[in-house]
Amino acid sequence: MGNSKSVRVGITQEMLEEYTQLTYLTKAEIHHIFKLFKTLGTEELSKDIYHRFPVDDILKILPQIRHNPFRESVLRVFSSEQDSCMSFDDVLDLCSALSDNCPEYVRAAWAFQIFDFDGDNQVSLDDLIEAVERLTGFNENGQIRIDRQSAEHIAQMVLEEMDLDHTGSIGPQEFVHTVARMPEFAQTFQLMP
Repeated sequence: MGNSKSVRVGITQEMLEEYTQLTYLTKAEIHHIFKLFKTLGTEELSKDIYHRFPVDDILKILPQIRHNPFRESVLRVFSSEQDSCMSFDDVLDLCSALSDNCPEYVRAAWAFQIFDFDGDNQVSLDDLIEAVERLTGFNENGQIRIDRQSAEHIAQMVLEEMDLDHTGSIGPQEFVHTVARMPEFAQTFQLMP
């Protein structure tokens, strides 16, 4: 035991103050998230506090995301380098956006990016069809539970309701305007403990 070196990795008080100003998280929440993040690799973090871990590792500490039908899109949106890896800052952004203290319009803006599967800054009919298919899930054979025609019908109804300027797709402002006003949005777009 005398030969083992203990590596202490932590965030400074200055960093903690900055994180509380830049996120919707409390100091206690930030400490808890860092404690989880540290389990991924104390050695890596001792060398570089901004070390980026593969998203498969991130899913180990965030089981709420692991079981989310939109997990690939969530991880893509919150990976600041778009490299299938995440830093502590990325994880804080994700947790902040899905926290109870995050205003609905901010959450809705993040949700827009998650639903914009093709990244063209519009939620199109194809994006909505994909969302419907993900929400309905897969059967035991790994096939989508809903048939394409039904998914398209549902997506078309959503598009007609949300496409306020009648362009055939939903822009960021339309999406935020509509979604932030939905009473159930606040409960469904958050991390559950």
